[in-house]
Amino acid sequence: MCFCNPRRIATDLFEASSRITYVETISKSADSLHKNLDEWDVAALQQVYSRLCENEIRKLHLGACKAFIDITEEDFYGDTQSFYLVPWTGEAGVTAHFKFIVCCVKYRNRKFPVAVRMIRLGSIISKEIGELLESCKKAGLNIKTVMLDRGFYSADNIRELTEQNLEYIVFAKKCDMFRSMLKSTETSGNIDYEMESRKDKSILRVQTTIALVKNVRKLDWVFATNTGLTGREIVREYMLRWNIETDFRVQDEARIKTKSTRPEVRLFYFLISCLLLFVWNATQKFEISFKKFLINLSKTEIVKRTIFFE
Repeated sequence: MCFCNPRRIATDLFEASSRITYVETISKSADSLHKNLDEWDVAALQQVYSRLCENEIRKLHLGACKAFIDITEEDFYGDTQSFYLVPWTGEAGVTAHFKFIVCCVKYRNRKFPVAVRMIRLGSIISKEIGELLESCKKAGLNIKTVMLDRGFYSADNIRELTEQNLEYIVFAKKCDMFRSMLKSTETSGNIDYEMESRKDKSILRVQTTIALVKNVRKLDWVFATNTGLTGREIVREYMLRWNIETDFRVQDEARIKTKSTRPEVRLFYFLISCLLLFVWNATQKFEISFKKFLINLSKTEIVKRTIFFE
C-alpha cells in the first residue's frame, strides 16, 4: 500500500490509537488515507495482514501453540446499506454491527492475532475458519488445539476442523437432549456423537465426542471434542479462551474511531489495532502495559520511519 505521505499517516494512526479517537481529530490526513483505500478491497487487506503476520511469526520460532477463534464486533449507527453490516436490534441506537472473526495463537502467555476475516451477510463461517487456520499453517505454526465458543458449535465447523486433522474443543449449546443427558447422570462422561453437515449439496456424517462435565466450578458443561481429555481437563483448557475476550478489551485501547460506512476503512483501522497488539505481545508485554506501549509509540522517533504495508 502506498500513501502520499506514509510517515505522516503512520504518525497520525499511532496517535489516534493511543487516544482512542478519530484520525480526523488528529490531522487532515484521514481524507488522503481513505482515498488511497479506494484501490483496496476487503480481501486484499486481509491477505496483506495475514502475509505480514505469517512472516513475523516465522521469525519468532514459536513451539506448539493453541489457536483461539472468536468474533468481535463494532457498533454502527445509521442506515444499514452494506453487505458487511449485520443488522442489530436498534437498542441504544445501534442498528448494525461490523463483525470480525479473528484467529489468535497463544504461546507462553503471549497471544498473536495471526489472521482476520471481516464477516459479511451470507458468510460461510466454516470456510472462514478454514482460511484462518490456513494462515497459521503458512506461518509454520504447530497448532496443538483449536478452541471455539458455543457460537461456533455446528456440524459444518466441526467437519472443517476434522478435515484439517486438528484437535479441537468447542463449547456446545445445551440443547434439550444434552440437558436431559446431564440430568440423568451423576458423573462426567464422554459419548460418541454423530452430526450431519452439508457440503457441495451432499450430506456428510461428522463424528465427534460429546463431553458431559458435571459439577466443575459449580457448573455443568457440554463440549464437542476429539482430544481425549477428561472433563475437568477440558474445562481448564477451555477457560484459557476467556483470556481472548480480555484481549479484545485490551485491543479496544488501540481502537481508531471512524464514522465511515466503507468496510475497507473499518477493516483497515481494525487491522491496525490487531497489528499493534501483535507487536506489543512480541516485544514489550511483560515490561509495560498496552496503553503505555501505545503512548510511547506515538511519541517515539521510530514512528516517523514507519510505513505500513509497503
